[in-house]
Amino acid sequence: MTWLDDLQAEWVRAARRISPRLVTELLDWTGPRVAEMLRRQDPRARTAQVSWAGTSPVPVWLDQARELSEQWIHRQQLVQALGRRSDLRPDLAGPVLDGLRWAYPYRLKQCSARPGDTVTIAISGPVTRTWQLVATAAGWEYHDEPGARVVARLSLTTEQAWRLLTNNLPAAGQSRLTASGDNAMTGILLRTRAIIGSPKWA
Repeated sequence: MTWLDDLQAEWVRAARRISPRLVTELLDWTGPRVAEMLRRQDPRARTAQVSWAGTSPVPVWLDQARELSEQWIHRQQLVQALGRRSDLRPDLAGPVLDGLRWAYPYRLKQCSARPGDTVTIAISGPVTRTWQLVATAAGWEYHDEPGARVVARLSLTTEQAWRLLTNNLPAAGQSRLTASGDNAMTGILLRTRAIIGSPKWA
């Protein structure tokens, strides 16, 4: 994804000429307008494209969640650059992770599975989630309860979850993750990213 890297580098170079005060004022001005645009959209319309969630159109709400996640992730990176701890308030981190999780069904399509096979992903910490991905004839689907067989498990803290899914968890951090079960499936879980392009630490 050289074009994307070049585009971002161009913005970084240009933004160095903008004062912090002007950046803040621009964010104050654009924020409400972006929110109003999102409010006018039909969240259930299946007209959006989110490349890391699949090749077919997805509901608009997932594209909105992607937009939220990008804003949130960049804020975490700024906080990190200032030497501060991640801001993992559940009211924002929760919806972000609930959006990013839709990368998993798409990537798990690479694995052969029988109907009822289940992948369990457990998240602990400020955001607590247990996601049950169950194989069906139509593909992998999120269910409230596991299917007939749990074939793979992945346990993450909130911090590990957002960093892994957004390619912000270095290899040293990945080595401390807890995964068990089918090697092919756990491998996909550990390599799945909800970003454009190929992960550097895959």
